[in-house]
Amino acid sequence: MRMRSGDRKSKQTPPPARKKGEKPAPAPAGDKIFCTECGATLENFCFSSAAEDLDAVRKTLAQCRQQGKFSGDFCSKLFIAHPEALSDPQEGSDDDPGA
Repeated sequence: MRMRSGDRKSKQTPPPARKKGEKPAPAPAGDKIFCTECGATLENFCFSSAAEDLDAVRKTLAQCRQQGKFSGDFCSKLFIAHPEALSDPQEGSDDDPGA
């Protein structure tokens, strides 16, 4: 079966690059975003032994919040280490600085 030119999906352009230290634009209401400010250390985090240490992940999240690096609704590393965190709205979200 051949595709007609109108059937092709249009290519989406990536979001514009941010300057270092610049906060991302707020997401539309209802959309939740994961913080990815840890960059390259996030790429293989799920395969590392650090993903098994939930307390260390929570300490890192607390440090990110304290330093102002946390930019999202949920911490990506916390989600990788503890996927059930999404079912608890306070766990790993920006709403509760003590998590």
